[in-house]
Amino acid sequence: MKSLAVCLLVVCLGALRVNAGEIPEELKGLVEGLREKCHRETGVDIEHVDKTVEGYFHPSELLGCYFSCLFNSFDLLNHDGHIDFDKMIAKIPPAYMEHAMEMINACRHLTGKNPCDSAFNIVQCFQKTNPEKFFMI
Repeated sequence: MKSLAVCLLVVCLGALRVNAGEIPEELKGLVEGLREKCHRETGVDIEHVDKTVEGYFHPSELLGCYFSCLFNSFDLLNHDGHIDFDKMIAKIPPAYMEHAMEMINACRHLTGKNPCDSAFNIVQCFQKTNPEKFFMI
């Protein structure tokens, strides 16, 4: 359960690391399969995923679907494209709550025309809210 909470924070909030873009070494093993899984499922250009750390979000439905895949891996996104932020909050370790709530409060109102669009909008908002600590798997 602790691993799930840490992975949720990594995937959905990107608020664990001081160095933007870097996944903490101790978490790489926990999330490494997700990148490959979601890449395979969506066919997204991994370069587009990587550039989100710099604030560049390629206007591609595939990129949004990649993010949707990450959220779906933790059962956080419903078929209408709404994130269950209460479920997300319940999984966040207290040590990371301040950063998490900053991002959630800034972005929880966002949706989109479908789950991929919603996920794109939310992840883009997370990055804009805290670019110094944002990273993507």
